[in-house]
Amino acid sequence: MDYNNTSHAGNAGRFNVQVLKVVRHALFVAFHYPPEASSSGVLRTLKYSVYLPEYGWRVSVITLDPSAYAVCDPQLEKQIPAGVRVVRTRYINTQRHLSIRGIYPAILALPDRWIGWWPWAVAAGHRLLKEDPAELIYSTSPQPTAHLVAMRLASAHGLPWVTDFRDPWIEYPPPIGTPTGRVFLALDRYLERRVIERSARVVTSTAQMRDEMRLRYPKVPADKITAILNGYDEADFADPDVLARARPEQLLIVHAGTINPEFRDPRPLFRALRLAANQGAIPLDQVRLRFIGSGPFGESPEMRAAVAENGLVQQVEFVGRVPYEQALRELGCADLLLLLQASEDTTGLVPAKLYEYLRAQKPVLALVWPGASNEVLAMTGGGWAIDPRQPEALTATIATVYQAWRSDTLKAHCADLDLLRRFDRRTLAGELAGVFDQAMQHGLRP
Repeated sequence: MDYNNTSHAGNAGRFNVQVLKVVRHALFVAFHYPPEASSSGVLRTLKYSVYLPEYGWRVSVITLDPSAYAVCDPQLEKQIPAGVRVVRTRYINTQRHLSIRGIYPAILALPDRWIGWWPWAVAAGHRLLKEDPAELIYSTSPQPTAHLVAMRLASAHGLPWVTDFRDPWIEYPPPIGTPTGRVFLALDRYLERRVIERSARVVTSTAQMRDEMRLRYPKVPADKITAILNGYDEADFADPDVLARARPEQLLIVHAGTINPEFRDPRPLFRALRLAANQGAIPLDQVRLRFIGSGPFGESPEMRAAVAENGLVQQVEFVGRVPYEQALRELGCADLLLLLQASEDTTGLVPAKLYEYLRAQKPVLALVWPGASNEVLAMTGGGWAIDPRQPEALTATIATVYQAWRSDTLKAHCADLDLLRRFDRRTLAGELAGVFDQAMQHGLRP
């Protein structure tokens, strides 16, 4: 079965990586890896592969052919270090390749619609491990299919296996479009339990997700499940253009990434701005909102209507997606950065984007339900976390932000850099290396 080995000369030099004597090899199984660029979640795996060699672990990656991805960023791919061997395989997307008029049996998308990647990924993994033996397997989700690939490889080769959950596998309520039949849900829960029980170590991206997983699986030793939080890469902010001065003529509010009506909805902010203007707290002609890479919802009739109804046609602009490095420069031009993540099933998650917002040294306005993102903002002193279901509080906060901008005191609400440094990707890679070492020391096998 064919697969491609790609060695990347990349752009690793700009990271000033100090490579120690590498004695161990970790095989990564990851759906999201550059050039995939649909969300900031891809950076977690990319930066691990950049910095793990400092801690004695070299990395190879099994992933998909780039044709699988809806959004790609060639510039992001240049960050892959030359020493990382990337194996890109064929795949089947159930929704794209096996549906008839958009309909397909749910069982063909268990645990996700990329299960058709499994045979090619497993075959490529067997061949790679034969050519270049590894000491450990690491898999990261979404998509959960990556864990099933890794479970097969770890079992066949007798290797310790570490799983990483950037988002929950089982969500309540299930995401829109997810099959909800009883048989599907039962099998999905079985697969998650099997992965958790057979992993040597389990890593989550938030403490809340770690605690929920421990409660769900009380028979699994608590110390087997640990949290390594998301973060930012200091090297990405080395360019002085990234941290440019804000534009002085208007209060510029920037949101980076897709929006949607389910949990990333900016309409509460629009209504709050309108109300603040009606109260005389803000002149709308001194406010500007810029949404970068907002996706289809930004161009939808509902969004256009919401902008018009609140008298913000001249204040709001939606622009297409831009490469990652340009997105960082957009953050640097903002006065205020907007985070949208408001739903019951996202309270335990912290988007990687938040850490980049904070490192950009701009205050953050987070429209979130009480949860993990609030805690990060409170710990770092990086801005305001407001429940969008409380319009009065949001309106008052908008007025406070505007007054701080007028008085040039917004900088007082930027994150404390000393507190933020614990979220540097280089440091977090060291935490993952520690988890790898623990898995090796205990000799755990799936």
